[in-house]
Amino acid sequence: MKHVIVGSALALAGWLPAGQLLAAPTEASDIGKTTRSVLQMQRAGRQSVETRPMLKDVADRTYERYLESFTYPIPERFDRESSFSPAD
Repeated sequence: MKHVIVGSALALAGWLPAGQLLAAPTEASDIGKTTRSVLQMQRAGRQSVETRPMLKDVADRTYERYLESFTYPIPERFDRESSFSPAD
C-alpha cells in the first residue's frame, strides 16, 4: 500500500507517467532497482520541463532580500516558546 502511494506521488509530481505506477517490490533488492531507475530518469531529464528565465525585477528583489538577510545576527539559541507565541 505504501509503495502504491509513493508511486502515485511520483506520478503526480511528473516523475513517472500517470499510467506507470511502480510495482510493489518483492525483495529488498527490488527497492534498490526502483531507486536506481528513478535516479536515472532524473539524470537523463526524461521527465523534465523547460526552464523559464526569471524576470529582472524579480531577480533584483530576490537578490536584495538575500543580501539583507546577512544584516541580522544569528541567535545563540532558538527559544521556540517565545518565537511562536501569538502577538498580544
